[in-house]
Amino acid sequence: MSHVEASTDGGALAAAAAPRQTLVNTAAFAAMEAQLMQLECGFTRGFAGLQLLGMVSEVCRDGKERARVALEGLGIRIPPRRLVMSLTPADVKMDGSQLDLAVAVSLALLLCDGPVGVDPSRWMFVAELGLGGELRPVRGMVSFALAALAAGLEGLVVAPENLHEVSVLVATVSGEDAPLKVRSCRSLGEVLTWLFAVAATSEAPRLALPPSAAPPTLGVNFDDMILSPTLELAVITAATGMHSMLMRGAPGTGKSMLAARLPSILPDLARQPHIDAMRIYSGCMERLPPALLAGRPPYRAPHHQASAAAVIGSADAPGELALAHGGVLFLDELPEFRRDLLEALREPLETGEVRIARSQRKTVWKAGILLVAACNHCPCGWAGSARRICICGNGRLLQYRQRLSGPILDRIDLHLNMPEPEGASAELFLHLAASAAARQTERMLARVIAARAFAARRSESQSLGVAFNRDLGLHQLIQASGLAAADFGTLVQQIIPDHTGTRSLLRCMKVARTLADLRQAEAINGDDVRQAWRWQSEPAARERGEDLRALGSISGTSSRSSIHS
Repeated sequence: MSHVEASTDGGALAAAAAPRQTLVNTAAFAAMEAQLMQLECGFTRGFAGLQLLGMVSEVCRDGKERARVALEGLGIRIPPRRLVMSLTPADVKMDGSQLDLAVAVSLALLLCDGPVGVDPSRWMFVAELGLGGELRPVRGMVSFALAALAAGLEGLVVAPENLHEVSVLVATVSGEDAPLKVRSCRSLGEVLTWLFAVAATSEAPRLALPPSAAPPTLGVNFDDMILSPTLELAVITAATGMHSMLMRGAPGTGKSMLAARLPSILPDLARQPHIDAMRIYSGCMERLPPALLAGRPPYRAPHHQASAAAVIGSADAPGELALAHGGVLFLDELPEFRRDLLEALREPLETGEVRIARSQRKTVWKAGILLVAACNHCPCGWAGSARRICICGNGRLLQYRQRLSGPILDRIDLHLNMPEPEGASAELFLHLAASAAARQTERMLARVIAARAFAARRSESQSLGVAFNRDLGLHQLIQASGLAAADFGTLVQQIIPDHTGTRSLLRCMKVARTLADLRQAEAINGDDVRQAWRWQSEPAARERGEDLRALGSISGTSSRSSIHS
């Protein structure tokens, strides 16, 4: 480096005689949380070598050698003395390659002479180093930026690939008056040029601003799908109140097609869910998807052979539940998923969180999802179909249906029976053309946005403190219904059967509240409750012609029973 003079061996001895130390900031992270770490560096007596103190992993220890080679490429040589680097707090486990840049900066500050134009203790340095000194992206950058904001640091030094996500995060948290500066550097040489405030031969790195990017496309939408009025109402209701949904039907009825298009009528993520989603993704990948950075809700669709850890998550990595936070999690062929995985969905569907307890770590992942599931009526798929004959016996049919337990079905808000398509192909294309011309997706999205705005104003005026109707408790639901407690109870008794469980009753009334929001009505009415009740598990099963008690009394009869008609 022409602008930085490396200390000679004599200079190193003088530095050892006069206790000179440096302090820079970096960070450690686990799951969704980051911890500010301070790195101190100084000479001491003893055998020559570079020692790193703290609970660091092998990846962190290897970072010492990457930093050494990168510094030597700039003409800065570490003298043959004992050099100790200490991480504080010492009892925090440090893992990952984000320590590399902080180690190199700390060594350069200790070994180089010259005025320092920036206080390094007011900045955080997080990047991986290549042997040639180039800065590379790291995971967890969103959490690091939040930790720097919480600590009141002046700024953050990152690799160019991490610039966009940090800039979006800072803008989302702080708006235009961002208290945290973000500086992107391509190499260690650029970082030291800026630190030592000496004019470089190349252009100095500039303070980063959020780069302009083309808005992401919404992908597939409902303009190429024909929806009956009832099905359209169900889809809009699910998107408005973030109500979970289970679709049953024969192959070709549009279950997967509908699920893939559901994100197109979801509004952009609110501030806090957007931050949480970016933190989750940042912890498992170095570059965030552009759609997520733009605030679009995520869409995840794991295969039914996925393991429980892949869907639920682990103490170290998020699963599909957490990765779908704020968006849609689609489970196709729901009965084919493992039973323990399905039962593990109970708590996340109730609380919006995944709690994982291990002997040495307790982890909480955010998982506020819109669950969309789909399944057939039987293993072959053709029970109740007018197009083909079901070949499943009653035993197989019962076994297939018993894969979904009552508690799981009880936690799903909307149960939809998907009708088989009717009409000639020519008429179908005419309907599709009419749907596209009428801008069906745009109209549906407008209804969802209007209903959510109405619900938000109502929730704020009543001090309910919930983002969606699915999160309403019993007392909140009575208050939100717009009815007196006695009238609320009377409406329930008139429409909902007495044998209905409490959980099903509450879910039915939450859906009714969302239907009232779609009408911009302050109070729910009987029509709202009746429609919400039709979408519950028991009425939907009766609509399909299911009678499990009658089926259980039949043994060895033909599969072409009344259940398949």
